[in-house]
Amino acid sequence: MKNSGKLLLTLLIAAISTVHAFGQTGAEEGSRFGSGKDSIRCLKNLSLYAEFYKQNNYEDAIEPWTIVYNECPKATKNIYLHGENMITDAIENAENQEKKTKLLDSLMQLYDKRINYFDQRGFVLGKKGLDYIEYSENSIDNFKKGYDILKESIKLRGNESSLAVLVVYLNTTSTLFKNDELSTETMLSNYSKTHGMVEKQLEKNPGSSRYQKAIETLDKIFEASGAATCDNLVELYKPRFEKDKDNKELINKIIRMLEDSKCGDSPFYMTVKTRLNEIEPTAKRAHELAQMNYQDKKIDKAIQYFKQAIDLQDDKVEQASYYMQMATINYEDLDDMPQARSYARKAIELDPENGRPYILIGRLYTESVEQCGGDDFEKKAVLWAAVDKFQKAKEVDSSLAEEANGYINSYKPRFPDKKSIFFHNYQIGDTYQVGCWINETTTVRTSE
Repeated sequence: MKNSGKLLLTLLIAAISTVHAFGQTGAEEGSRFGSGKDSIRCLKNLSLYAEFYKQNNYEDAIEPWTIVYNECPKATKNIYLHGENMITDAIENAENQEKKTKLLDSLMQLYDKRINYFDQRGFVLGKKGLDYIEYSENSIDNFKKGYDILKESIKLRGNESSLAVLVVYLNTTSTLFKNDELSTETMLSNYSKTHGMVEKQLEKNPGSSRYQKAIETLDKIFEASGAATCDNLVELYKPRFEKDKDNKELINKIIRMLEDSKCGDSPFYMTVKTRLNEIEPTAKRAHELAQMNYQDKKIDKAIQYFKQAIDLQDDKVEQASYYMQMATINYEDLDDMPQARSYARKAIELDPENGRPYILIGRLYTESVEQCGGDDFEKKAVLWAAVDKFQKAKEVDSSLAEEANGYINSYKPRFPDKKSIFFHNYQIGDTYQVGCWINETTTVRTSE
């Protein structure tokens, strides 16, 4: 069991300022253990404190640890790891804020000393900043000091920064922003930076719940900060974009910020996405722009980007889906039946096992009944061609059987009857040519 009595606190507070009386210590020589009697003293106390530490007997470990810490600070990194644990334990059990503050000062000095003798500056500053923010009194000045420490750590470690450092850094940023100590630009920049770093780590650890949770936490901190308004983002980034439209890194950052802040409806978002596609076109980007322009009722531009997406896409199934979207637009928005069928046929060529294009073509034919026939018989005969497509749809794609049968059962009763077929000099099973724009061969059938 760890000891955190008054004696331990007193010893810990005094430990940092202890001065050794001899002149051949490792600290003074720059060696691990010093020389002569000092080296023996160092090794003896190193072994002694380590044994007490293993037993969680911090109170007895402190005195020999202090000797090692002050006289042979290069002996082993464990001096600092063990000292950190003992001091943080004492802080958490301190009786009052005054003692907690003195212990925290000792901990901060320990981190500085560790950096001096064992480097790892970025990593150790991360630990130092986290502990300072956790154990210091909650004041703006202390938050600012902790923020500066973490900022330097992140600058040094970059994408290798720990999740705790990145999350606490952004949370501290938010606290200072809410208290008018940091600008909106800094809040936005730090969110983008920390978010990007965690995403990089997630790429190396796909599916990791730790990194996913960290991203969610960063998003919540940012959303709660009050800085993530669309107007703020546009005001911040639009001038930069106008001055540097070829900067892919900047453009990707703007896009990420706007998406994270749910600003996809902003005209600026469309502008930036369009520019990125101009600089570095991809099938995915062109497809996204096609959908965005369609939502904005810019049909011609939507079709333009669908075609670009098809040209850039290597996957035939994806190409087929793009053709189907263009077919649907020509049918539902442009009332261009022939062009809609043309795109649907392209989709069939690329993805012959998909029955959806046949369903669409069948619907195009049923919509054309009134315009494709000089009399009632010829109009009803169009339904033969339509049902052919519904039949084909379920043949190539059994998952569409229910939908296709629904159409078949709806239109089959409207076929020409036997009397009408006989009157027009046809027999059941004859070949029939549907005219108009459809221009397809089908088979004579009856509704009876």
